[in-house]
Amino acid sequence: MAEDAQQRWPCEECGADLRYVPGQTELRCDHCGHVQAIPEAPQARTRALGELDLDQALRHDLPAANIEETRSTPCPSCGALVEFSGATHATECPFCGTPVAIGTGSHRQIKPQALIPFALDEETARSAMTKWLGKLWFAPGGLVEYARKGRAMSGIYVPYWTFDAATRSRYHGQRGDYYYETRTVTVNVNGKSEQREEQVRHTRWTPVTGWVSRVFDDVLVLASQSLPRSHTDALAPWDLSALTAYN
Repeated sequence: MAEDAQQRWPCEECGADLRYVPGQTELRCDHCGHVQAIPEAPQARTRALGELDLDQALRHDLPAANIEETRSTPCPSCGALVEFSGATHATECPFCGTPVAIGTGSHRQIKPQALIPFALDEETARSAMTKWLGKLWFAPGGLVEYARKGRAMSGIYVPYWTFDAATRSRYHGQRGDYYYETRTVTVNVNGKSEQREEQVRHTRWTPVTGWVSRVFDDVLVLASQSLPRSHTDALAPWDLSALTAYN
């Protein structure tokens, strides 16, 4: 899912727009060089990353604070879900560059609780893409040409659900324990018969039953069909310790 909204912060020194540098916790002014910490919303300072009750969500009974209204539409070319904000009604699909427009309708969905900030700036990302294209012998000509035009790269967030569960499962079955018996066998050694003893393994089966308790924390489940599963699997694992509250 892509969103075209941008949060702007004025420089405390000269009033120009500050620029976010991916991977940093500061904003930088390209006009005067001033650097200042990224301001946090008051509620973000105090609340922990929220976790929602699954049963309550399935009943569509979550508190209003956990729900937001969004406007989105599928890209007519690649099918990716493009999200709009504010009064914007037209943009480009961040996946394929196709112009996308939307009407005035909206829908309600669960509000994101946290995100992992971008770690690469545009220059680093473009350099990596150029090196990757240079290794492709049969890359489509349109792809190479598109990259050479120097068009701005758009970062996107890939949505995931995270699930926690405390489970207690009952099991029943058969337990197999090895035991050995000694037996005498006749073998042929240099044309002569000899008797030898050998150990033979058997399995003794007994019925068993019991309970197993296990806790699962932050099991990730992809919440988008915009990217092939093979691509998102290649990006894993995500550093969930870097999560910050969504605002």
